[in-house]
Amino acid sequence: MIAQSPIPPPPKADAGPNEPPRKGRPSKHLQILDTSRRLFLDQGYDASSMDAIAREAGVSKATLYAHFDSKEALFAALIKEECRAITDRIWPLDIDPADVEGTLRRVAENITAVFLDQRGLAIHRVIIAEAGKFPELGRIFWEAGPQTLNHRLGGFLGEATARGLLDVADPELAAIQFLSLVRGDLPLLSVLSFDSLRAEAARLVEGAISLFMAGYAKRR
Repeated sequence: MIAQSPIPPPPKADAGPNEPPRKGRPSKHLQILDTSRRLFLDQGYDASSMDAIAREAGVSKATLYAHFDSKEALFAALIKEECRAITDRIWPLDIDPADVEGTLRRVAENITAVFLDQRGLAIHRVIIAEAGKFPELGRIFWEAGPQTLNHRLGGFLGEATARGLLDVADPELAAIQFLSLVRGDLPLLSVLSFDSLRAEAARLVEGAISLFMAGYAKRR
């Protein structure tokens, strides 16, 4: 069972001592993260002990606790990192501010790809499985994942409106609406392991773009 005492909240901006920046992290730190990722995703939180993580990572328990002072802190750091990686995968770095529909399509296809990918599904499942017992996980997931994506897309939609390409009064709300249209039932279908995920994903992408552009296109 997960300890009932609250874990230290993750840092808001720069990483703290339990979570050094990704670049330049010591090899032991990365070994521990990589091993915990495999064990937590394959076996679940409860079945993955700090003893097993230390053994599989090839480090002593003293070294493990020097990097992460509890299993809860290690789990929180891992989920935060995975959510950040997924968000960066969804949001393309080389977006064209003038190509609204093209950018929306790329974002939508990247979102659905997460639900078609086994690793993305594994992350989604472990978050759902542990969120009830680990309330802090919900905040970590929200801030590193959906909230960050909402902000990025909202900023893009606000810029598109300023350029006269869209007519969006509330960019953040419009971002949430678009992302919700794209997700549709995919989170539930992925958890239930339905075979029709790929076809449903393609249908959601096209429907989301058509409806969104019809509602927010600049009226001339």
